[in-house]
Amino acid sequence: YLHGNDGKVLVTRTASGTVLANQYEKEPEPGNHIYITLDIVLQEQVERILANGIDILMSERKNEKAEQEALGNWTFEDGYWEITGAACVVVDVKSGEPLAIASWPTYDVSTIIENYSTLLEEPNAPLFNRALMGAYAPGSAFKPCTATAALAQGIINTEDKIKCDGVFTKYAANGYAPECWIWTAVEGEHYTHGQLNVTDALLHSCNYFFYTVSDKLGVDDLGRFAHAYGLGEHTGIELTETVGNMSNRANHADYTGTEWRIGDTLQAGIGQSDSIFSPIQLAEYCATVANSGVRHSASILKYVRSYDYDELIYDRKPEVLSNVNDLKVGGIGDFNWFAIQEGMRLVANDTVNNGSVAKYFFDYPQSKRVAAKTGTAQKGKNIVNDAIFICYAPYDDPQIAMAFVVERGKAGANCAFMARQVLDAYWTIKSYSDTSEHEMALLK
Repeated sequence: YLHGNDGKVLVTRTASGTVLANQYEKEPEPGNHIYITLDIVLQEQVERILANGIDILMSERKNEKAEQEALGNWTFEDGYWEITGAACVVVDVKSGEPLAIASWPTYDVSTIIENYSTLLEEPNAPLFNRALMGAYAPGSAFKPCTATAALAQGIINTEDKIKCDGVFTKYAANGYAPECWIWTAVEGEHYTHGQLNVTDALLHSCNYFFYTVSDKLGVDDLGRFAHAYGLGEHTGIELTETVGNMSNRANHADYTGTEWRIGDTLQAGIGQSDSIFSPIQLAEYCATVANSGVRHSASILKYVRSYDYDELIYDRKPEVLSNVNDLKVGGIGDFNWFAIQEGMRLVANDTVNNGSVAKYFFDYPQSKRVAAKTGTAQKGKNIVNDAIFICYAPYDDPQIAMAFVVERGKAGANCAFMARQVLDAYWTIKSYSDTSEHEMALLK
């Protein structure tokens, strides 16, 4: 679309090469005008929110380090808690269109040519677009996918309850007994979640619940639903992106160098093992949950007009890439979707059971209620966890979805304050836009 059409000129020359005349037979035409889906105002706001948010998190860590050093408890190497990168992607739920794509650290586009060599040597790779090219374990943000598969396959229904015992001992005789996060949440104490249905399991992010259903599902069925959600698949964006990987037996050895074990199935069910996805995939996945299973393309091409603006050459319509409901005859069922979506709503609104996140969203009016899921992806011993956060809003009529990833962010809940700021920015921009459109209509 951007490439114009060459013109044609007939040149008359003498034998010595002197130009005698130029006869223009066809005028050249410039390229067309491309309009993309990104909202420039929201894009600027998201970039600012992300950068400021990282500064806040790093400042908090410096204070914590100083406190621990004063107590003689700091034994980690320099840089241990340093955040190395982050990304945020915001998409339109109803169309899949990316509205903002931010990666941190970033660079000044206006000076990239003269600074390119320096940028190549910069720590934390500012030229690397983490929003599209970064691949991260989703942690518990993957649990809505596991819940979908379990409900669709009849492993559980919306009312079935599973008792969290803290430690999943089915394979203890084989030397494998993974724990729920709450088992050792308090030093010197052991806790469990008790009896939970799927909605409560999402609210409390109970690993034991999802170990149980993943064990019954198997990784193959889990993978089918993940791919229908677009996890480990191309998103449809016209820019270079990573596909990532959904844990599976076929390529497990390529990632880990070990054979597949039952523990890998359980870990895949809680967003660990060797599952890695990009922030844009996670944002579209969240939008698909909000859409009750309908996944749209993340194309950034909005429409194309001719070089003289007279002709509308291309006007993109929303494109459905997959539908999770197709994996079950008759569809997943509204009641099952409600159970999943309600669990995510409670994450963002239940101040009694999930205050670390809900405190940022509970005061929204019903027309702007949020649904969310946190993820804390373990990186290994002596490596700070990555923070993952997905959310959509409004809960009753979803418009936007987003995903945050903060490398070494420690916990998914640490992204919630930035998500709140992005939502506030979105509502402000939308309110201004709606007011302007109304005023223009009155003038017509």
